[in-house]
Amino acid sequence: MKNLLNPESIAVIGASDKPDKIGSIILKALLKYNKPLYPVHHSHGQIFGIKTFPDIKSLPKNTSLAVIATGAEKAVAAAEECAKNGIKMLIIVAGGFGETDTPGKLLEKKLKKICKKYKTRILGPNTLGIFQPPENFDTIFVEHGDRSLAAGGGTAFISQSGSVGVEALGLAGNTGFGLRGFVGLGNKCDLDELDFLLHYAKDKAATCLAFYLENITRAREFMIQAKKVSKIKPVVVLKAGTTEAGAVAASSHTGRLAGSDRVVNGAFRQFGIQRVFDDEELCDAAKTLATLVPAKGNQVALLSPAGGYGVMGADYVESSFQGPGLKMAELEKETMDKLQKTTFSFASCSNPVDVTASATDEIMGSALEYLILDKNVDIIICTAFFAPPAITDNLVNVIASKVKASAKPVIVFTQYGPFTNRYLLKFHKQGVTGFPSISRAVRAARFLYERSLILNDLQNEKPKGLEPDTIETENWLTSLKKPGLPDEFEAKQFLRLFGISVPDSIRISPGEKVPAVDVNPPFAVKVCSPEILHKTEEQGVMLNIKSSEINKAVNLMQLRFPEKDILLEEQIFFKENEFIVGAINDPDYGIAVMAGAGGILTELYRDAAFRLAPCSEQEADAMLDELYAAPLFRGYRGINLDKSMLARIVSIAGNASLSLGEKFSQLDINPIVFSQKGWIALDVKIILRQ
Repeated sequence: MKNLLNPESIAVIGASDKPDKIGSIILKALLKYNKPLYPVHHSHGQIFGIKTFPDIKSLPKNTSLAVIATGAEKAVAAAEECAKNGIKMLIIVAGGFGETDTPGKLLEKKLKKICKKYKTRILGPNTLGIFQPPENFDTIFVEHGDRSLAAGGGTAFISQSGSVGVEALGLAGNTGFGLRGFVGLGNKCDLDELDFLLHYAKDKAATCLAFYLENITRAREFMIQAKKVSKIKPVVVLKAGTTEAGAVAASSHTGRLAGSDRVVNGAFRQFGIQRVFDDEELCDAAKTLATLVPAKGNQVALLSPAGGYGVMGADYVESSFQGPGLKMAELEKETMDKLQKTTFSFASCSNPVDVTASATDEIMGSALEYLILDKNVDIIICTAFFAPPAITDNLVNVIASKVKASAKPVIVFTQYGPFTNRYLLKFHKQGVTGFPSISRAVRAARFLYERSLILNDLQNEKPKGLEPDTIETENWLTSLKKPGLPDEFEAKQFLRLFGISVPDSIRISPGEKVPAVDVNPPFAVKVCSPEILHKTEEQGVMLNIKSSEINKAVNLMQLRFPEKDILLEEQIFFKENEFIVGAINDPDYGIAVMAGAGGILTELYRDAAFRLAPCSEQEADAMLDELYAAPLFRGYRGINLDKSMLARIVSIAGNASLSLGEKFSQLDINPIVFSQKGWIALDVKIILRQ
């Protein structure tokens, strides 16, 4: 990657001396890089005082990188010529490839063939390229806040969309943002987000990795590597495309609940990735996590010279609308006594602390110091207003000195009309992280607490459990009455292999008489066919059948479904709450396991959580905590459900699905209920890939 991010020499294919040409803008930007530049132009002897080369063949043999700034068709020809001449890294700026029509897609295929044939790596096409402020290395040909970001910093920003990247960073730079490097991925014909995740993980100057992605090319591997990286530095992702357009064809409740975004959400939590939902959040999270230490707890103290913002901030803190919950800290008596002695009799010295608009720089500084020293406080949000008459510009220095001495994260919120950005930049240059609204400051605190939870989970991670028994699975597959099409009876036998309880049952073939039954009544009588996935809607279920009614019920079901098997099984009595456990083979992420509120209203409630398989019992337990139905595991209205056992079943369901490998499509255990015998799977569907 050194040839791409810190090359020893750079060729610019399509170089020009005309100011409006992309090749001219890129070449001019690269003049600051202070390493050999090789402009390629068929007729000009010099551009910007630099000797040109008439063609690619004449370039020096040790050229590290070529930036190709020509149209799409010419770019493909130039890429092959560069590859033939031993240039191992290319940036292709042009659009008109896979993001457009069929001819464009064919051109992109040619680029992929060039990569494979010559072992050349390509960034793009349709990319803005690279911006590394500390090295003065810049290939971006649009306005991108380069002056405000030139000081450098800790955030590596990798964006699939060039415009999202440069516009978001340009805006963030107005209030202070530390950029280690920017990468525009473009169409990802070769290099993708995983390559840059691995690179910046090793870059000591990068303290946070931020991604804007519309799709994840090597999704499972990206997750695995992101988890390793997250142990040492934060990984934040804005994943766009959150609709269910990418969902698997859904034949089961699990499939209908899934959708690519629900799987993504669970996978991100599982693998230590902090998810954000818009470009402002992405920049704010990166800025916060790159500069501040994780919070050791969720107790927040608010300091303000304006009571209203303290109250508003407290509301944001206590809200659990998005992200992990924060709490307003209960200040130590000693802290409140110090505050009262330092400030005015009419000030409020409980949390939120209101030192009023009569505050001075010194009062603000002392109050901030007392909150930092308070053992009950984990995070401080300090409102720095410059409108009060006794406040001066020196408040920036006062707050900065306290922040530098603090082992706890301190976030500043400031507003000063049209001068807000100027003051935020002053704080940024002093190493203080600040935001122009109280809601964004509180959100930053949430990012820090979420980071501490992720680190705790990663450090205390438990094993995933036993490896799935593929021999037992193969035997089960060969025993199926209809190869590749398990019915309910067979699906339940599959769960038995993995220790999940199901009702005792008998399968009756078409025309077969009811055998003697050694099961306690009452009974359930069901149609048993892989072609009928939703039996209730087809009048394929009869309940509360007495021993004397078995023959009549089976005969009636055989009349309704003359060519189908009939399932006769013990009817289970259970507490009224039903759950669903399932799994799905996602096209991008592989097998994912699900748990949620079950029964006939599963798709109405849509109360479900996902993780990728294998999923540990610890992760499954966290899934159950995410459900709206979670209070049912904490004694809500006297209900006492065995949460740990259900978490174990969720984990087992993931392993069982993995044992089927590529043959697996979907698993539905719906409902699974809690009875006197523990958790029992009442209805099970397994769908295999044909």
